[in-house]
Amino acid sequence: MESQDTKGKIVKESLPSEIISIVGDILAGIVLSLLIVPFESFLILILIVPALLSLRGNISGPYIARTSKDLIIGEFNRKSLIENILATYVLSIVTAFIIGVFSIVLNIFLIKIPIVSNIMLIEIPIITILITLSISIPCSTGLNYLAFKYGLNPNNVVNPIMTAIDDFFTVISFYLSLIMLGVP
Repeated sequence: MESQDTKGKIVKESLPSEIISIVGDILAGIVLSLLIVPFESFLILILIVPALLSLRGNISGPYIARTSKDLIIGEFNRKSLIENILATYVLSIVTAFIIGVFSIVLNIFLIKIPIVSNIMLIEIPIITILITLSISIPCSTGLNYLAFKYGLNPNNVVNPIMTAIDDFFTVISFYLSLIMLGVP
């Protein structure tokens, strides 16, 4: 692989993945609206979703970049992969907890929906992000490897595709966590 990609190569590699990302995000939005509207606690739940999607992107993006960097410079090994996965999970759990705390504050001072317990507002983002990462990490690692193997720059291809996959699975994981916790 060249050390510097040409502009044309970057566009050629990135455009199909960006189209997949756009279509995937539209589908995720449609699924989200169909799944979450029936909940009585919709007002507080809908506030959690953007934070979860942002968290997913802010955590998965660096994971993908670190993994692709390791592949490109030839340092992809079991130790670096495990360290990367552990760092990603720790960052995700801490950030999901903070999302839960902010949800509690918003609920207490602004929305005032008493039907969702404070502990649930912390559990929902944590469970959601753990389920999402359990799907995202193997997928992005595999896509990084395949892109690299076929001579594509993983930095150009994998992140947009994983945005669509992760957003879709974040929505599904969010819904599953609501069901598992019995959120009204």
